[in-house]
Amino acid sequence: MPEKPLRQLIEETRVYYDSIGRVKSKILNSYVHFTAEGKRHLLYKGNRKKRSVKEQRYKLNLFPLVIPVLKQSTSIQDWRFPEGHDENEEDVQYYAVVCDVGKQKISVRVIVMRTGDGQINYHSVMKHKAPNHKKKPR
Repeated sequence: MPEKPLRQLIEETRVYYDSIGRVKSKILNSYVHFTAEGKRHLLYKGNRKKRSVKEQRYKLNLFPLVIPVLKQSTSIQDWRFPEGHDENEEDVQYYAVVCDVGKQKISVRVIVMRTGDGQINYHSVMKHKAPNHKKKPR
């Protein structure tokens, strides 16, 4: 099956994303909101630079699996509390929720962030790779 043109993939994802609003996550015991920032992160990196076409396709193709991960996951894989931010900035906490989903049961990691007001927002999606504790030979 041939790949969809990138422009079509972006538009279909945009329409789907905008239709979501929020999703209840049992493991987070809260709603996850789908904001403009999460949508922008599919196409742009954190530093506001545009992702490569390959990265955009990767994120956009994984996006349909976000809601099943949020609904089916039974554990929070890890979390981060960024240090060294300006005291005038609101506190942000990041959580990773992982679940095997889809027809081929691939392990997908969804990153959400809790802002200072307590709202949890979708942030990112990627395939989950188990940590490799073996050191590579030099």
